[in-house]
Amino acid sequence: MKFFRKKFRQNKVEGGFTLIETIVATGVIVTALVSSLALINSSLVLASNFQDRLTASNLATEGIEVIRNIRDNNWLQNLSWNNGLLSGDYNVAYNAFSLTPFNDTPLRLNSSNGVYDYSAGSDQTIFKRRLSIANLSGYEMKVVSTVSWQRRSQSYSIAVEDHLFNWR
Repeated sequence: MKFFRKKFRQNKVEGGFTLIETIVATGVIVTALVSSLALINSSLVLASNFQDRLTASNLATEGIEVIRNIRDNNWLQNLSWNNGLLSGDYNVAYNAFSLTPFNDTPLRLNSSNGVYDYSAGSDQTIFKRRLSIANLSGYEMKVVSTVSWQRRSQSYSIAVEDHLFNWR
């Protein structure tokens, strides 16, 4: 009989979780899962934002390089260094030797070779590039390449500025 009482007392003392303990444990687990999912979501948003910024900065730098290439090509053809580079706002493609007036057209991505252009390419992107040229004197011009885009109803832009000179 003693053994039965001792065994019965142990079972009563070592009882299972109560309902309150179960609710608290479930709340802790749910809070941890929701926090983890929120962290994953914000990480994905930041990753896409960084990708957009990297692409935009490369496109802005490419715009400056195209203008520099046009200037260098003018020298090779024994033309004035700023021939065709009048003050104004322009669209310019990566392989252009002339400028077209700015018309707020989004760049297109050719997914087969990864090149951004205005006419070729099957995938329209969110990026728009504006090149602004200001002839400051007979030997200096200021070029500003601005790439703008919109993601999740928020507007972004990156601008790169360079001064090109007639150093010949």
